[in-house]
Amino acid sequence: MRRHLTTILAADVAGFSRLVGLDEEGTLIALRAHRAELIDPLLVKHGGRIANTAGDSLLIEFPSAVEAVRFAVAMQEGLVARNAEVVADRRIIFRVGINVGDVVAEGADLLGDGVNVAARLEALAPPGGIILSRTARDQVRDRLDLTLVDLGEVKVRNIARAVRAFQLLREGESPIKLSKSKRLRNGLVAALVGLLLIGGGLVWYLQRPDFAPVDPANMALALPERPSIAVMPFTLHGADAADAWIGDALTESLISTLSLSPDMLVIARNTVFSYKGKNVPVRDVARDLGVRYVLSGSVLKSGDTLRVTAELADALAGKQIWSLQEDRPQEDMIRVQDEISQKIFEELAVSLTVGEGGRGWLRAAGSFDNFGKVLKGRGEFQKFSPEGHYAAERIWSSIYEEDANLAFANYLMGFLHWQKVILGLSKDPGHDWAEARRFGERALEIEEFGEGYTLLAFLARSSGDFDQAIAYADRAVELAPGMADANTLAGTVKVFSGQAREGLALLLRGMRLEPDYPDWVPGSVNWARLQLGQLEEVKALADSVLASDVKDVRAKPSAQADLVVAAVFEGDLTEARELARDLIESAPSVTLESIRQLRRRTKNQDFLERYLDALRQAGIPEAAN
Repeated sequence: MRRHLTTILAADVAGFSRLVGLDEEGTLIALRAHRAELIDPLLVKHGGRIANTAGDSLLIEFPSAVEAVRFAVAMQEGLVARNAEVVADRRIIFRVGINVGDVVAEGADLLGDGVNVAARLEALAPPGGIILSRTARDQVRDRLDLTLVDLGEVKVRNIARAVRAFQLLREGESPIKLSKSKRLRNGLVAALVGLLLIGGGLVWYLQRPDFAPVDPANMALALPERPSIAVMPFTLHGADAADAWIGDALTESLISTLSLSPDMLVIARNTVFSYKGKNVPVRDVARDLGVRYVLSGSVLKSGDTLRVTAELADALAGKQIWSLQEDRPQEDMIRVQDEISQKIFEELAVSLTVGEGGRGWLRAAGSFDNFGKVLKGRGEFQKFSPEGHYAAERIWSSIYEEDANLAFANYLMGFLHWQKVILGLSKDPGHDWAEARRFGERALEIEEFGEGYTLLAFLARSSGDFDQAIAYADRAVELAPGMADANTLAGTVKVFSGQAREGLALLLRGMRLEPDYPDWVPGSVNWARLQLGQLEEVKALADSVLASDVKDVRAKPSAQADLVVAAVFEGDLTEARELARDLIESAPSVTLESIRQLRRRTKNQDFLERYLDALRQAGIPEAAN
């Protein structure tokens, strides 16, 4: 990551959720027109570069504070003119915050306190207004003819120090009412609330437990040394069925953000969502998943307002260690997610560096509405059926059509083309494979993120470029070390690219992060273990697959084949032939040729031939009759 001093401008549409509620299509059309006809030309004129967009908001980097202010004034005046003939309650009006500060560049994106201050100042600005930090004011006050009102030291959320703020007044504007006494009172209230929460938590902690503590010895999985947490599905109240995804969106976003920390073990989505709709006690969740901390919560929807409640419990102590309640407009859910994540990091004494350096799926999706589409499409995609594929294609394509320059939208489109080939739905596999690669590469051109590299890793491995596949897999884990998918997908790529031991370690880590791991994972694990001679482990995992209720039709035949090969490797041909008869009876389509096609994209061809020869000795036919 590269640090540098720069000018950051944060802009956001005031009352965006209300506008969308009144006229979604009209609002989006008008917003795109403002971008194309006013904002983008001004960016070219003043040398601005968009570092990040999130639906109705913009984060822009400028070469100087002077150019940033000139741009802001020109944009606000231009919007006044463009809104002149628009009904008052349909006007798109921006708030703007400008700061000069230190930032961290991660790909095209900018992160760090310099960005956070700009965003917080933007939130303080009135609709149509502009607020500058002192560092930005100092750069422009002797160079531009401006009217600046000193708002004093303002305490802004999630920034340790107070920020000196200045309101830029244009003709006809009035200073905002933010007196010193009010600022001090707000700060005092916040401090008192903090003391009450901390003090109250300590009293509660010392006096009595909230529930019976969990003994680590009774946990189903070994409790890791580093902090471990399960984020339970947030329940939704007061909403229609069409809004049911809101609680899921917050849950997934928290899991995604927290998983970016290499110092924390976070149980993956698929596992925790198996508890959705069930009233399972905290201690039972902790015992079943082998975690110390459990975060649970709810979302109450009333009009465009969401009340988010969250509670963090320590299962070993048997106590709730803090709770939070926030009332926010639906459009502010990204900020709510960030605040809850930060509180968890602070409570567990984990550095925020990694958490701030990565963007969760909610932010990557570009907007809260888009994130809902991501979740809905994902549910269809994971069915791995033609019907599910086409449903996911309809949902995800709408995100791409709205913003073809959104990295995550390109990533989703790449996986759609990949799945089309995998499911045999493609009329031109070569074309769809090339499209999957094109979309994957485009996603990473726009923004570098861990998930994007997993797609390219699979495509490279399938093309026989094993060195490149390993490089992509390594980068995916480097960017998302705590993500179950990044570990299992990268591990699979490494196993089949000639790094069985390294790949197995990643696969096992992914399984620990997601105890309810996908049905395909054991096949990759046992392919590695057979190469490494870990035959007892192979048999144990294969037996567990055969005893479980898996939905992937490939899982049980693969497990049976692994048992056959393990028996041959152990020199027990009698057992191997009996197991082979069971395999032929349960899956008559399995032949040496079908397995060769399934496993042909592996670097260790010598092992593939050993595997096939073991099946041959046990009686598996060469080809279908």
